[in-house]
Amino acid sequence: MASAQGNWESPINGLTTCFLVLVIIFLLLRLYTRIFIVRAFWWDDFTIILAVVGNTIGAGLDFVETSNGFGRHQQFLSHHSIREFRKYTYGEWIQTFATLMWTKVSICLFLMRIPRIKALRRTLQWAVAFLLFSNTILTTAWVMQCQPLHAAWDDQGTCMSTEALLKIVLVQAVISVVSDFSFAILPIIFLWRVQIDLKTKFGLWTLMCLGFITGAFCLVRTILNHQALPLDRTYDGIINWIWRLFEVTIGIIAACIPTLRPLYSKVVSILKGDKTDRNIRWNLGTHPSSQPEKWTANVEDVRCSESEEASDTVGAQDIINEGRATPPKGKRRDTMRDQLVDEGIIKTEANDIAATSSVIATKRRDDMGLGNEMDKYGIS
Repeated sequence: MASAQGNWESPINGLTTCFLVLVIIFLLLRLYTRIFIVRAFWWDDFTIILAVVGNTIGAGLDFVETSNGFGRHQQFLSHHSIREFRKYTYGEWIQTFATLMWTKVSICLFLMRIPRIKALRRTLQWAVAFLLFSNTILTTAWVMQCQPLHAAWDDQGTCMSTEALLKIVLVQAVISVVSDFSFAILPIIFLWRVQIDLKTKFGLWTLMCLGFITGAFCLVRTILNHQALPLDRTYDGIINWIWRLFEVTIGIIAACIPTLRPLYSKVVSILKGDKTDRNIRWNLGTHPSSQPEKWTANVEDVRCSESEEASDTVGAQDIINEGRATPPKGKRRDTMRDQLVDEGIIKTEANDIAATSSVIATKRRDDMGLGNEMDKYGIS
């Protein structure tokens, strides 16, 4: 609890811990989904791991900062504590730049997996290159703000003006906001003509447009950045730090949520006791340019001979793929929908295959049973 001196060390540490745990939970759920359910671990997953590593480092720096006066008024701190606080804040901003960059690169790579439109994928590739390049420039400018480097926290040298540093942060914020909003708008564009029902489409937009939230956090953080006055950085910077924490952690969580849909579907099917869904084996390629194997399903409760079961499954596959391999004349195949299915973002066609196989097998058993009964009573 804050004292008369305004000690917010415990709340800051508590908030840092809660969000760190939340981010790690979402990362673990994502990795479980991608490795064990979808089996499609790719660069977007690797870069989000880098973002979480950066966020973890940032949390560690926050703990060190609070132990050196962050959350208290500067007038109550020793010169050594103020110097240590400035040193670790200097490092935390480097971490913030890197973590935000890796999060946005991960989102961009995830979006790159979905569209098979060459121009759109090329645009996303350029976006990744721009994020890497701009972050390198901004990080270098931040690191080299003073000569020698330690002058950034002990004032024993020559440094950029406060206005110049604010410009670096402002440029980073502009890039962050523009990329957040752009990556949030892209799903609306390339899902617009996908052949799925409107309810599913709006659900996907909701999941994949969470970048608007992090963009809003960045706007607030940028506006409030001027409140971190040089005379009382350890206390006046709390509000700015909170919004920066929201921006970084919610950004990582928002990047993970769309990838968890296969896990959600699996949990729901288990809770409903749906054995068909539970037996689905997700098997994908590991690169968006590769041709992923189609969903396969093991239907256990069909008491037919192996040859009959095989023919049932083939028949069901033919029903599902009817019109898919050779679409009607004048109509284009919806490759975007196929890719969404392959990525597990919308309901898999394996469910349809398994369900249809089960229906065909059940109908065949019923027909056989009816035939036996007719023979029994001499009807046939």
